[in-house]
Amino acid sequence: MLADCWQEWGIRMKKLFEEDDNEYSGVDRAKILVTVLPFILIIIILAITLIVNSIKKKGDDLDDLQKNIMEYTDENQEARTEESSQQTSSSSVVNQKDDSDQDRSGENMPAGQTQQDGDDNGENHGNDAGEEDISAGASPTPYQEAMKAQKDYSKVSFHTPEQLKDMMAYWSDNNQKAINDLVYLDHYLAMSWSLKGTKNFYYYGDTNGNGQPNGKGVAVYADNQYYYGDWANGMRSGKGTWMHFHIHQTTNSNDLYTYHHYTGEWVNDLPQGEGSEHYDYDMNLITGNDGYVTNRIGSYDAGLVNGEFYIITIYEDNSIKEWNAEADHGTWVYQNENKDKKGNRTVYVEIQDPNNYVWLHPKKNVGIGVPCLIVPESKTPTAS
Repeated sequence: MLADCWQEWGIRMKKLFEEDDNEYSGVDRAKILVTVLPFILIIIILAITLIVNSIKKKGDDLDDLQKNIMEYTDENQEARTEESSQQTSSSSVVNQKDDSDQDRSGENMPAGQTQQDGDDNGENHGNDAGEEDISAGASPTPYQEAMKAQKDYSKVSFHTPEQLKDMMAYWSDNNQKAINDLVYLDHYLAMSWSLKGTKNFYYYGDTNGNGQPNGKGVAVYADNQYYYGDWANGMRSGKGTWMHFHIHQTTNSNDLYTYHHYTGEWVNDLPQGEGSEHYDYDMNLITGNDGYVTNRIGSYDAGLVNGEFYIITIYEDNSIKEWNAEADHGTWVYQNENKDKKGNRTVYVEIQDPNNYVWLHPKKNVGIGVPCLIVPESKTPTAS
């Protein structure tokens, strides 16, 4: 339609301005202008209408997107309610004994894991027996409680059921960015802070007849730890993901870690079966020649490494190396009989260079598993 109008207008204008002046009188030209002007006005009106409709459509799309985000959790929760035998109407908290005099540096260790001078995430490399460590310093351990707050979170209000419901919806949709944004909000930090010094957790999701977490659900623990996935009779069992956010509100110069997660199989509240770990670091704090484990993929037994592993390490210049290793219930199996002058032995072998190894001292090669993990001792929930 617009093309026809333009064509008609062009013909008339050509006749108006290209013909001999004597062929048309001033009156004739006025008549032609009167005839052509409506076509011009129609074209302008149509163009404006199309532009306005396009802008309005984009605005409607944005409104619909915002509305969908706001309503997403309700829609998903209704669907899950139909499938579950019983759904908690509010979050619940599992109460644990508060051992205020316990060793805070090792309280989050899985069963059977012991606190070490360092951890195996900061590795030393060598090519042959008797070679000195390239770097003697081990990385700061992630076992320490990460969050040291300046703000008094006891004065920050939070609404556990609504917050965990929102998080569960994003987690179900695999929206990691939204989860990352949520955990840094004050009311989420306050929710986790309220559990400080305990092994309690707030829970939202499916429950059994005894009110225990059972089915699919999400939980928050102290020190900005979260879990989403399968539960059985109050314990993490099945498939799920645990996340630990190392959130610092004061200047951090010791904790290399910013984020850590384990995703995979669980039994009785511990990683059991196939799974993977991922670590993020504050790269400003990584110096020297040490490599730091950023990905570890293999199998676990009662929270400890057990079986064959594929490992990726990262370095100061952001380069990476790939390694193979094998573990036996929390201890890395040595690649050979070699030892260096400090007694370190070979635990990983580089995939691209089989003559290159990661070296670790036998005193540190024990109880290696998923660090920081809070494991409750009792699973009887009470209303929050």
